[in-house]
Amino acid sequence: PDADAADCARAVAAGDPDAARVWTEAVDALADGLVTALTLLDPGTLIVGGGLAEAGDVLFRPLGAAIERRITFQGAPVLVPAALGDGAGCLGAALLARDLLQHIPQTTEVST
Repeated sequence: PDADAADCARAVAAGDPDAARVWTEAVDALADGLVTALTLLDPGTLIVGGGLAEAGDVLFRPLGAAIERRITFQGAPVLVPAALGDGAGCLGAALLARDLLQHIPQTTEVST
């Protein structure tokens, strides 16, 4: 009922065929999006973050293969997990908020 990506990855690693079908669909969808980014930006390395990336080879092997099946003229990127793991999104949001706050004019004047 409340399964997440980590649960699915464990089930795939254990050989569950239903989990493997779900995982393949997710990997294919992710590969489609990453190939679009690869085509537009031409990065040499794609950094994959979040909880999904913590699946390790269960994710990175099929994802690399799915990307290679989709690319035509693009070079195959190096896929690496984000160093910050699942906390990367929250940390990025906090840093963005901090950067935005730095652009708000500071006043010391008090209205009465």
